[in-house]
Order: sequence, then structure tokens, then C-alpha cells
Amino acid sequence: MSDSIAWRIVRYLFAAYYLLVGVYLALSLAGVVPAPHPKVADASAAFQAALGKTGFMFPLLAFTYVASACALFFHRTAPLGLVLLAPVAVVIFFTDTLLDTAWLFGTLNAAVLAALAWHFRYAYRPLFSYSVGPQGAPQA
Repeated sequence: MSDSIAWRIVRYLFAAYYLLVGVYLALSLAGVVPAPHPKVADASAAFQAALGKTGFMFPLLAFTYVASACALFFHRTAPLGLVLLAPVAVVIFFTDTLLDTAWLFGTLNAAVLAALAWHFRYAYRPLFSYSVGPQGAPQA
């Protein structure tokens, strides 16, 4: 099954956004470009500061963004890219809606991810229909 032009455009734009954010985050962690300083609420700033103090969350996020974006660029691996982005999208959604005032961005991000996941729902069907046959051999 192939994407229509509209789904392909949505997928490419979503992938391009996360690729740019991931590369920018990686470059800012490497000291090549200045770190972004968005205007956020105090609670959101405290949460992001706590994530930064772990020492591994922002590099992990940069890797996740780039890896999932690369997977999203190809139809065959797009479902994997969506699975990789799902936990990040949930955190972004709750951070933007509960800790900050950017509820529109958080909701739009989660909605696009959910729409793409629904579009690729056939790829997730084997996860929920797996059965074991005689002597432990998997059945199709």
C-alpha cells in the first residue's frame, strides 16, 4: 500500500520538522550553534532544566528526533519512526498543555502523530494478532 500525495506531504513535513530540530539540538549540544532560549512558563523551564541536568536526556532526544525523522522519510520504515516519536509526542503534549501555554503546538503535534499512526495502522496489526501454534511455532 502506498501513500497518497497528501499523506506523503504530511509525513515529509513532520519528518523534516523533527530532523531540523534534532540536528539543531545536536549542534547546540556540541557548541556549534547557540542553544535555543524559547519563552516558556516557569514550570516548563524548571522541567526542561531538570531534563538538562540529567546529562543524557537532550542527547537522547536529539538522537531520537534524527532517527525517527530518517525513518519517517521512507514509507517502509515510517511506522517505526512513529513508534519512536510516540513517547516524545506524549511528553511534548503534556508539557505544552499542563506546564506551558503552547497548547496549540502540543495538540497539533500529537494530532499529526495520531493521524499518521492511524494511516499506518495496518503495520501495527501483527503486534496485536500474534498467536503461537503447536510446539511454540508462530502462526501467521
